[in-house]
Amino acid sequence: MAGKGGRIFFLDELRALALIGMIIYHAAYDLYAIFGLDFDFYSPGWDTLQMAVCCTFIVIAGISARLTKSALKHGFVVFGCGMLMTLGTYFFMRSQTIWFGVLHFLGISMMIYYLFRKSVKKAPALLGAVISLSAFLCLYGLPSRSIMFGNIAVPSELYFSKYLAVIGLPGPGFRSADYFPLLPWFFLFLFGCFIGKWFKERKIPDFMMNKHSDFL
Repeated sequence: MAGKGGRIFFLDELRALALIGMIIYHAAYDLYAIFGLDFDFYSPGWDTLQMAVCCTFIVIAGISARLTKSALKHGFVVFGCGMLMTLGTYFFMRSQTIWFGVLHFLGISMMIYYLFRKSVKKAPALLGAVISLSAFLCLYGLPSRSIMFGNIAVPSELYFSKYLAVIGLPGPGFRSADYFPLLPWFFLFLFGCFIGKWFKERKIPDFMMNKHSDFL
């Protein structure tokens, strides 16, 4: 196992790969939705790329929240960037307005973690990681009105207000070009926070400490 101290280059490289994937995905989306290029954008391949990129960013954000002492400040900054995206899309591309996208979600998640960081740190990391990941998977379909892998329908009466979209219950009239509600996604972020304990203590394989690509 790696010793304590030193930068964890694995996180930098993984974040960079996710960034490249995000650029490719959004470039394809722009070509399809804005410039009208005719190709099958809504296909399993593009959906898989989007999910891989989003999950990677969110888990790394959770790990990083555990590593930093400035999670609250980072949360405000990231949420502020999300609000800039909202203003930009609202005024210049209203049909693609982002009301609660990944930056809004990450910013609020960092703030929530900061408020409850002591409880997270006291909880058993392995148990917390398993419960968090399980909760994410079970609640994944909540915004689409089902849970437990689509086997249980959520009462439609719960989706009565568009303002509940923040927590994962989007009501009538809500639409966001990028949408990452707190449920289920906060549980994936929390999964990153729990496994971040091992990164913070450097109880990780040696290869994660080593630099493999200057470019990344």
